[in-house]
Amino acid sequence: MSRFPFPIPHGWFGLCFSHELAVGEVKKVTLAGRDLVVFRTESGKAAVLDNYCPHLGAPLHQGCVVGESVRCPFHHWQFNGEGECTDVPYAKKIPTRAVAETIPLQEVNGMVMGWHHPEGREPYFELPRVDGLNGEDKWNELEYMQLQLPTCVQEIGENDVDQAHFTYLHRMPAFSETETIIDGPIKNSVSNMDMPDDFLADAVADAHGARHQLERTSYGPGVTVVHGTGFQSIKSGEMGEFILLNIATPIDDTTTVLRWSMGVSKNIADEDDLGPSILYGFKTGVEDDIPVWKEKIYRANPVLCDGDGPINKHRKWIQQFYDMKAR
Repeated sequence: MSRFPFPIPHGWFGLCFSHELAVGEVKKVTLAGRDLVVFRTESGKAAVLDNYCPHLGAPLHQGCVVGESVRCPFHHWQFNGEGECTDVPYAKKIPTRAVAETIPLQEVNGMVMGWHHPEGREPYFELPRVDGLNGEDKWNELEYMQLQLPTCVQEIGENDVDQAHFTYLHRMPAFSETETIIDGPIKNSVSNMDMPDDFLADAVADAHGARHQLERTSYGPGVTVVHGTGFQSIKSGEMGEFILLNIATPIDDTTTVLRWSMGVSKNIADEDDLGPSILYGFKTGVEDDIPVWKEKIYRANPVLCDGDGPINKHRKWIQQFYDMKAR
């Protein structure tokens, strides 16, 4: 039985990093309790299907790519990215019901993304192409990280707006929420943090009096783009910025895979190796949260105070992704 009184939300979620899926490669992934097969055709196109062959249920991820199709290992039936059966090597006629289930897919910002909706409704919002994640010259080479977390997507998003816990769990100065704007499935918030001169240097790579600003834009519950400014080079004192793509993918009711792609502006990255440093800082922060998440329960009507941050505003926003009749 799930610890959470709500289902897995609908939206766009990550299936794998693009660089993890080479031409001709086949992988098994899980999204919202469902096993899928992702593969890259010989022309370089990513595709996703239900992992189990509609013939006799064999696992397609044990097969191989043939041209623009994946071939089942059991009887060598082939299915293209639209789920159509393109070949049955021993049949004179392909059965009309020989169709593999598929889901909507986008490949953008270095991620293969799949759309989940429990009623099979089509996507009603798109994902942006993010400056900094697609080879733009301003940014350094991207850094990547992947973590498996013992909690649900809503709890991870709520953790991000829980202002007080940054000070008391992570031993960091709190970010102050300055503005949050909601436009349907898109949520944008801007917050600031003043780094004191005596803050521990190993907690944040550039902690010496800088004023950091974070702008977070969420596209549904699974995708958040974080733009950070006010990060100062330790060596030269020059100010720089970073871009972080935060992709949360529900594996089941209580397990989420978090994938990060980060780019840092070249003017500070080349000097300080700042990208890996910031990403490592984020990772150690999440590791602080994990023991709490493992045993934390969900309070539907929490007792909140004025320093907790916009927790209820986040909960109200995410409710739209549980509405089975919406969109």
